Amino acid sequence: MHQLIILGNGFDLTCGLKSKFSDFYSDRTHGTGSIESIPKDERNVWDVILYEIGQSDPLWCNIESLISAYVFQEDSSGSKLDHIYEQPMWTIDPSNPNQSEHPDNAVCNFVSTCLNNEYVTQKELTGFLLTSLKEYERIFASYLKEQVDNHKSYREKAHEYFAAIRDDCIKKSEQKNLCSSILNFNYTTPFKPEDPCLGIVHARNVHGLLGRTETIFGIDGKDVAEDDPALPFTKTYRLMSLEPYESEAVKLCDSDTCYIKIFGHSLSRADYSYFQSIFDTVNLYGGDTKLVFLYKNYPNTPDKSVDEQAIREELYSRISHLLIEYGNTLDNKDHGKNLMHKLLLEQRLLIKRLDVKSHLPTNIYAH
Repeated sequence: MHQLIILGNGFDLTCGLKSKFSDFYSDRTHGTGSIESIPKDERNVWDVILYEIGQSDPLWCNIESLISAYVFQEDSSGSKLDHIYEQPMWTIDPSNPNQSEHPDNAVCNFVSTCLNNEYVTQKELTGFLLTSLKEYERIFASYLKEQVDNHKSYREKAHEYFAAIRDDCIKKSEQKNLCSSILNFNYTTPFKPEDPCLGIVHARNVHGLLGRTETIFGIDGKDVAEDDPALPFTKTYRLMSLEPYESEAVKLCDSDTCYIKIFGHSLSRADYSYFQSIFDTVNLYGGDTKLVFLYKNYPNTPDKSVDEQAIREELYSRISHLLIEYGNTLDNKDHGKNLMHKLLLEQRLLIKRLDVKSHLPTNIYAH
């Protein structure tokens, strides 16, 4: 019996890591949340972009949504990059930023100063944003490695939670014959496939590994045209640039995969292409694979901020958006429209609490 387990940042948060982007940015700004707390010679253009939108914007704590909004926009309103680029070139006077009529003064002045050039082409701007993003990823990876090194019980907790996820829905009589593959959207590696007690046959960190490969932020490339300036920011494009860590090709699932279990993943649009590929591989509509979405069981607590029903409602919404979007990709549009109904009717769509006695941060879906 084979299953695929998909882990998102909520898994690391459950294990006690401060792995949200907002945690990183708080550390980077020494708890102030202000760019003024970052030495000028250490500032990155993405710091400036974050400063520009302000902490009141919901994009502030989600770096990948921020990248998408800045470099790519699906509708006719255009992205921030498009607005910067109303003409083939733009001119900035770094010595007099307040007099500029450009809609993105802070970002443009920062870029112009760093490149020591008042005239910046679209290619130069896109290249600078991408190079800066790669540096930002390295800074984030350094922060996360420090968190892992300082959290002595992280690996132990990860094993505990993984075992709970692995065994959920599985009869005890079947557990000894169970094989699990892991698709990990985190950069951490708390368990190894060679550990026999975990029953892991394959494990892949799709966005890179701390200390072994680059780590990447990116956007979903499904709707990005090949000539779009946003193409280099897509995860597919970025993944091609990663040095392969594994020496052999690994297939994480197939039509015989019995369960796909998902825990702690935001189900954001940035990762829809991955889910489409997985659902196609197992033939989600016509096959027998069960989808299990797991969330953390909350102990009784007077803390009103922990609202299990609110967590469930949020999860329902995210699952619905994911499956509706996937249904739209099916050749048979009638199948796409009734996909969720079919999965529910066949009891192949399950939403369950994970029964582990431990505390979980309130927002398990934060990036």
